[in-house]
Amino acid sequence: MSEPRSHLIVVGSRLKAYREYAMASLARRYDIALVTSQEVTWEKSYVSTYRTADTTDAHALRGAVEDLLTVTPAGTGLFTWDELSLIATSEVAEQLGLRHLSASAATACRDKYAARGLLDRAGLPGVRHRLAHSVEEASAAAAAIGYPVVLKPRSLAGSMGVTVARDVAELRDAYAAVVRTTFPGIRTEAGVLVEEYLQGPEISVDSCVVDGEAEPVFVARKRLGFHPAFEEVGHLVGPWRHEPWAAEVEDLVKAAHRALGVELGLTHTEIRLTPSGCRLIELNGRLGGDLIPHLGALATGIDLPSAGAALASGARPDLAAAHDRWAEVRFLYPAHDGVLERLELGGAAEVPGVAEIITLAGPGDELLLPPQALTPRTAAVIVVGDDAAGCTAALDRAEAEVVPVLRGSALDGLGALLENPVTRRYLALENGLENMVVPELRNDWNSYGAGGGKALNRPVFLATADRLGLEADLNGLFELLTTIPDRLFGGDRRAFAEAVGMTPTQIDLVTRGAGLRMPAMSRADMYREPGGFKLMELNTGSSLGGWQMGEFSRPAGRNKAFRDFTDSEGLVHPDPVGRIADVLRAEAADAGFELPARPVLALTEWPDGYDHTKPWLDFVVPDWLRHGFDTVVCSLAEFDYRDGVPYIHGRKVDVVYRIFLPGEMADEQRSHDLVDPLLDAVGQGHTFLFAGLDCELYGNKGSLAMLSDERNRDAFTAAEHGLIDRILPWTRFLRDESVRRDGADVDLLPYVLAHKDRLALKPTLLYGGVGVVPGWSVDQEEWERHVRGAVDGPYVVQERVLPVAERFVAEDGRGFERMVVAYGVLMVGGAYAGMLVRGTPDPRVGIVSMSNGAQIGCCYHIEDDAVGAEAVAGVQE
Repeated sequence: MSEPRSHLIVVGSRLKAYREYAMASLARRYDIALVTSQEVTWEKSYVSTYRTADTTDAHALRGAVEDLLTVTPAGTGLFTWDELSLIATSEVAEQLGLRHLSASAATACRDKYAARGLLDRAGLPGVRHRLAHSVEEASAAAAAIGYPVVLKPRSLAGSMGVTVARDVAELRDAYAAVVRTTFPGIRTEAGVLVEEYLQGPEISVDSCVVDGEAEPVFVARKRLGFHPAFEEVGHLVGPWRHEPWAAEVEDLVKAAHRALGVELGLTHTEIRLTPSGCRLIELNGRLGGDLIPHLGALATGIDLPSAGAALASGARPDLAAAHDRWAEVRFLYPAHDGVLERLELGGAAEVPGVAEIITLAGPGDELLLPPQALTPRTAAVIVVGDDAAGCTAALDRAEAEVVPVLRGSALDGLGALLENPVTRRYLALENGLENMVVPELRNDWNSYGAGGGKALNRPVFLATADRLGLEADLNGLFELLTTIPDRLFGGDRRAFAEAVGMTPTQIDLVTRGAGLRMPAMSRADMYREPGGFKLMELNTGSSLGGWQMGEFSRPAGRNKAFRDFTDSEGLVHPDPVGRIADVLRAEAADAGFELPARPVLALTEWPDGYDHTKPWLDFVVPDWLRHGFDTVVCSLAEFDYRDGVPYIHGRKVDVVYRIFLPGEMADEQRSHDLVDPLLDAVGQGHTFLFAGLDCELYGNKGSLAMLSDERNRDAFTAAEHGLIDRILPWTRFLRDESVRRDGADVDLLPYVLAHKDRLALKPTLLYGGVGVVPGWSVDQEEWERHVRGAVDGPYVVQERVLPVAERFVAEDGRGFERMVVAYGVLMVGGAYAGMLVRGTPDPRVGIVSMSNGAQIGCCYHIEDDAVGAEAVAGVQE
């Protein structure tokens, strides 16, 4: 016969998502009698009986507990993990002589101000603090303590309402926010606690206390977000005894328990690891929340809820670890406020290392980001690994699969804060604002290469899942573009060129100057929306801004804080010029052109744009020299042809690297005079042209309109349609005709005139924002004038892309500002090769360019080991 099961009375169950693991664990060992303030729902399968009572009121709770004691055997324990019920439960336990945390200790743990006083009197490392009952008192307290300060409710938990203030203005707003923060069922103590701000990472320690001695069981490294709030966005549990702070933490935990009179039970202590030592934030007299004990069980095998139940039953718990692994939870949030329509989990559950995905929000739930609401989470992803890095990698991959779809207008997402996991780790407040900038990027050489523009104060970061997704989508789009002449024009390239808006002169020169094939090189100008990256234009061929970012990024390696972060994350910057040089050499070989050991390479611009372009051409010369090319910057008009052979500055030109575009070739004799001699030299084998003039046939907005047009859908497969719809906004040639829009037939011209705030007018053959008219940036009269003047010309209208933002340290260094980022994604040889990044604080700006105040930057990414080693070698000094 099996042994009879023990009995346990549990007070308060709380939310299923966060406490079912604990209830399930207890149910395997105990017959559970539950006291709950609400009707039993998810708990039914775990409990044998229950009573309903106000668990925050000791008198009501005692009646329910006494009733249950009459139907349970002697020795039944009393246990709670519920913050709201802790004080009442401890009072009932004392009244009935049951083993539990004392009422005085529970009260001290619940009142942060009282706890601070006890810790100070015990002589423990303290946090300078004052209790304020008005904004004036809070301001005086902050002045005495010194900014920045932290404001927090006196009696809440889980970082609810906690916020940082860096000056008087912020303090007034923070005080008002803290006063407004309440939680149903938690008794609110008078006053707001004003504390010194502590720099450094935060940890939590879950302990088991027996006979007045606290035994730390496991430690969680806390992840915080939503500055200036202290939202707990994740926790990592793993080995900690080897850490340099381990002994100090253990001593502090034990001493704090003695100071607060905690002699029995489970506790959750939060500690900040500051440069001057460990400082105790708070001590909670109950089981840790946010699934931390569940992580502890996955990491160590120690079942802390069962340990607490054993204490309540008079037994000594088994705290022997079965293994020493790592486990981490990451809570996911929407990019902006809204009502959840659905939560798409994709393939998150199949990511290696993922142990569990817990859905935290359902359709119809309103999600308001901090500080407007508490924990507006969509899901919790839990992973287990052999090391912390493995957990991080698995979480990054899984997070990329989860997409919250919110109801409402797409405009609701404009300017929303959406940062990938790498960016969030870089901007973690514990790192210090001073370590979130790379001032070395702002130097005269970089400014010259940016045409006098200003550099962003840090690089941006590309997560692995995003990089792989961009590579797949942009390679697929590139291949689609190269097939348009065959699919839509029966192979007639002249007809294709005419359709995208080229003039007769341009068509003649492009046809004559076509290359053997289009080299696999492109730059996609993109924004990121809440649902993913969207393309605004795709440039193909050799004239691609972005190749200068290898040189631009080089000074970042001199910044120690940044170098430490890139080393810890495995971040690298590509060598774009090196990749292009490899493609150039391969294209020349395939064309039968033999390059000398050190070719003379002429970076060649059209005469009219030469002065504007020269700085960023000069800027890449050092990279080309490193890769074995004697490089000269010039305009096409500077070539000296000797017997048909092009010379520049007295040297024969082996490679003409084409920067000039067909769109610059006006319908006039001058265009032939400039281009024909070069094409003659190429045809006679005197020089190699990289790349052919036909590249811009494909990389223009007219080609994108052909892909987007519903009349061409029969030419593409279902999978190709999926790619087009995913990455390309609705784009149409501007004609006075009927088109499909949102599933209905509409007359295009009236539709365009009536929807200026959702559309942009763009020339098909110009680049870099030249000639673009964002409808939302002009009034109706001006919009109509531009639109009517462009009908039947080489123009398209394109659906507005609504970018999200990410944080950069503000110029005064005292906090963050949001900036919208435009990504110029460089693809070379079928692989990601870097980004030309531009940022602006205005999400409604029509064109993100340096002419309207945008700043320029580079992008680091997590790369595969083999490619990463090559990339690092290519750009570091």
